[in-house]
Amino acid sequence: MQLHVERFRNLEPLDLEPASGINLISGANGAGKTSLLEAIHTLSLGRSFRGNNPAELIRHGENDFLLRTEVGGQSSTGTHRLALQRDRRSMTLRVDQENVARLSELARLLPVLALHPQSDDLVLGSPEYRRRFLDRVGFYARPDFHSVHRDFQRALKQRNALLRRGRNEPAWDQLYLETAGELEAARRAVLAELEARVDGLIDRMLPGSRLTLRYLPGYRQDLDLVEALRQGVDRERDQQASLFGPHRADLRIALDDHDARQVASRGQIKMLVVLLHLAVLDLWTSVRGEPAVVLFDDLASELDAGNRRRVLDYLGESGHQVFVSVIAPDAIDGEGDIQARFMVDGGQVTTL
Repeated sequence: MQLHVERFRNLEPLDLEPASGINLISGANGAGKTSLLEAIHTLSLGRSFRGNNPAELIRHGENDFLLRTEVGGQSSTGTHRLALQRDRRSMTLRVDQENVARLSELARLLPVLALHPQSDDLVLGSPEYRRRFLDRVGFYARPDFHSVHRDFQRALKQRNALLRRGRNEPAWDQLYLETAGELEAARRAVLAELEARVDGLIDRMLPGSRLTLRYLPGYRQDLDLVEALRQGVDRERDQQASLFGPHRADLRIALDDHDARQVASRGQIKMLVVLLHLAVLDLWTSVRGEPAVVLFDDLASELDAGNRRRVLDYLGESGHQVFVSVIAPDAIDGEGDIQARFMVDGGQVTTL
């Protein structure tokens, strides 16, 4: 990919031509190196990995920002030009100079995976974070996942509206059950694919450890959803909301048969998170046969030297385009095959 940025965060207008392998972005805190990674993430997903307030992404004193890229060339989908322009109220998306309505059109052509200090929430955070992670894997890995997820969300929204009005509509309950079952089946299939990739990577990333993933469906596991709804009808009526189903699901991450949140060290948690994201990359490659873009913010402080080498060696072999940010240009010297180096200072990006 190539990148054009205007009026984004503290970055000066820039045209970046990175290498197809590992790109090292260095700069002092506040210089703009994380902003550069945010711009790439925003162009794919419409939001930063540090939050979803568009006003915070617009350069001070400006009314909007503009991001453009050209992707492909060696891809089976050919070369495409993507653009995202956003002000404080609206967003315009373009693919090959034609307006498109959905961000998924950009994410499909520019798949981005980000690792950053807040990524530990995958293990330590709320179930919502793990659900979003699993669903993003599904969006990338299964062509039908988006429609399955959308249909359930629509049924959930309608059912909640009926509960707020104190109404019971068997037809909507039946649609809710059908779409919930489809989403749960799709998530379990995605998880099985992800587990297979984890098994192939764990000896390299976490030698001597065993990682297991278990889907918790959002209701008691000794019940099916029909029975959970029947037993919980009074609670749902009182709270006027759907309390059982995929929107309450979780993903249990266990290290050596114990809940990782309880037994893993800080370093192990970081490598668990990295391992799961690398498994996503492996799944993406096997399904799509195309490279993705990997963003790793503040690598040197997130991982120790031994783990950095494991990760960078893997990424260097993977064929994906990688952007790694560090404070000092020599922070990871001798670790990984760095193909291009850039310095960010005062929002200006220069090639080293």
